[in-house]
Amino acid sequence: MSESTDQPVVETPHGAGKPDMIVLEGVEKVYPGSEVPAVSQLDMAIPQGEIVMLIGPSGCGKTTTLKMINRLIEPTSGRILLDGKDVTHVNGDQLRREIGYVIQQGGLFPHFSIADNIGVVPKMLGWDKKRISERADELLHLVGLEPSTFRSRYPRQLSGGQQQRVGVARALAADPPVMLMDEPFGAIDPITRDRLQDEFLEIQRTVGKTIAFVTHDLQEAVKLGDKIAVFSTGRLAQYDDPDTVLTRPANDFVSDFVGGGAAVRRLSLLDLARLELHPIETDEKAVGNANGTPVAEVDGTGKPVSWRHLPGADATSTALVTVPLSGTVYDAVDVMLDGSASLVAVVDEEGRAQGVLHWNDLVGGLRTRERDA
Repeated sequence: MSESTDQPVVETPHGAGKPDMIVLEGVEKVYPGSEVPAVSQLDMAIPQGEIVMLIGPSGCGKTTTLKMINRLIEPTSGRILLDGKDVTHVNGDQLRREIGYVIQQGGLFPHFSIADNIGVVPKMLGWDKKRISERADELLHLVGLEPSTFRSRYPRQLSGGQQQRVGVARALAADPPVMLMDEPFGAIDPITRDRLQDEFLEIQRTVGKTIAFVTHDLQEAVKLGDKIAVFSTGRLAQYDDPDTVLTRPANDFVSDFVGGGAAVRRLSLLDLARLELHPIETDEKAVGNANGTPVAEVDGTGKPVSWRHLPGADATSTALVTVPLSGTVYDAVDVMLDGSASLVAVVDEEGRAQGVLHWNDLVGGLRTRERDA
């Protein structure tokens, strides 16, 4: 389908009572010698503490937009506000020291130790050595790298995933309110990338930064973003929450860009903690009861390890698979398919059973409705 240019951008209200941390008003970039703007009359607001994913085909203006926020690229016109202050005409170097910036493969200085890499901006800001050292250790802990092992190493001694963790730590070093991330996980293998995405979300729950994040990966945008900004030839085609972008594309371009598989991608937006699960029993005395509740055999710590009783099924030949309550319906489907299981036990942080999700719930459109949707 061809791109529709006469349909309005669908835009959700700003984040539920949150002030806007980043605001772009009529921002435009025209490169010398070009008649076509790389970014045209962009209006967009990013609420405090939210992750906005900038996505679109190559050359659409998403990276240019990101770099205009910290003025690595100077806008031709328009205003950029950070926490209500117009930064269009302030000192660019000072501005960039107040914004965290993460690129592919971390962008680490190869001849600096890991601790020195993390301490680059704090050193520029005049922090003393003790404070910088303590901050580096604190952030290495935060990104899952033991300081005693990693602080004195050099980037060449780290894996790609470890370098990316250090890149995130460095961006957080001076505790900036805003972080810009330019495809930080794009050069990482799929397994490591998925793990880094999970770790990144855990870190964000702790630090609560306002983040603009460029990606080419729609699945990554859906997984990480509070909102998704879809760009098309320098214009904002749609700016909305992931569910709306997937199910109600604003125009033909967004519809083509999202493509098929929207229903599957939506599963990653459905948190298991928000579902009404079927009951599960772990009391041995419940074996053979007539209430149709599955009964799980548990180990010494109370974790379910096998089925003792499954209504209408052979418990001895049916694998017991589990998924954490902190996961999503996508995670549940993944382990069910992998284990050829028609149901999955949902467990808490200690691994104790909290309920059961049946395959028929998914096929039937999640009849166990989301609570408090």
